[in-house]
Amino acid sequence: MMSLDETDRQILKILTRSGREPLKQLASAVGLSRSTLTARLRRLEKNGFIQGYCAVLSSGLLPRPNQAVLLVKLDKTPAYDIVDAIRQIDEVIQCRSVAGDIDLVLDVAADAVETLNKVRDRVSTLSGVADVRTHMVLATNFRTVFS
Repeated sequence: MMSLDETDRQILKILTRSGREPLKQLASAVGLSRSTLTARLRRLEKNGFIQGYCAVLSSGLLPRPNQAVLLVKLDKTPAYDIVDAIRQIDEVIQCRSVAGDIDLVLDVAADAVETLNKVRDRVSTLSGVADVRTHMVLATNFRTVFS
């Protein structure tokens, strides 16, 4: 497994804020030549640290601006037994298994609050689900991978 050095961390931090950062500016920001930076990017991609580049969209302007986080507690059912059923729900944009009082955290985006309610109801009726708590997202203030 490849380990990250401080320069790799700087590169990833910049790219998480601006995935379209021009190579010349990115190289300058981390103190590398453009060719050395390109080689590092290829290595980071090859080793799975960078899986792709994407646009971060403004949730308020999208067709599905209503967002919620569902905290799911399972009965004794293992999470992997229910994840495939959750994957079939189009409005669920991310599903994370977590340790602690809850088992799954679902990020949901929908066109209307009524749709969020239907998603919540659908998740709560899945076999193996003991409880679902819903938290409406009021704003996304920032998103980063590295601090």
